[in-house]
Amino acid sequence: MLSSVKGKVNEFLKPLAICFERLGVKPNHLSFLGLIFGIFSFFFIIRSNLILGAVFLLLSGLMDALDGCLARVANQVTSFGGFLDSVLDRYVDIIVLLGVGIYGIDWIIVVLAITGSLLVSYTRARAEKIIPRCEVGIAERPERILILSAGLIFSSYLWYAVLIIAVLAHATAVHRILHTYFYLRKNKNI
Repeated sequence: MLSSVKGKVNEFLKPLAICFERLGVKPNHLSFLGLIFGIFSFFFIIRSNLILGAVFLLLSGLMDALDGCLARVANQVTSFGGFLDSVLDRYVDIIVLLGVGIYGIDWIIVVLAITGSLLVSYTRARAEKIIPRCEVGIAERPERILILSAGLIFSSYLWYAVLIIAVLAHATAVHRILHTYFYLRKNKNI
């Protein structure tokens, strides 16, 4: 959903990416910084400081956007960098939602949110081995980060935020499955 504004976000982040390039920062550094911010988010959440948990989650998301932007600006796009970024993003997704579970949100909903988040990424990765692009769905990572951050900031709605993530993430995974099926069927590759 937010992928439609990805180009505008990249243009907005480009000056910051250029500054990082001049400082000698590499895209993988930002990917690891995103993981560190995710870990900080986890610790603040389990200590019931949900506002700082949200701040560090948003910073982690910013690093996720910046690492790709920096890679393109600095002409440092690599297959390993994309792979590393994706893996570290999954770690952040898992650890932050685990923090929400430790904080006290119902574990069934937390597990559904974690599995849905992982399946959004997995279905895209597998689909793009057999079709050109699979960026469909309503709950990609930026949307999930914003929903969870809002839930953390407005703590009385955190349970609802995690539930929304669980439902929308699984809906996105199913959408990607169907998109891939119909693409292959249309192109007689089934």
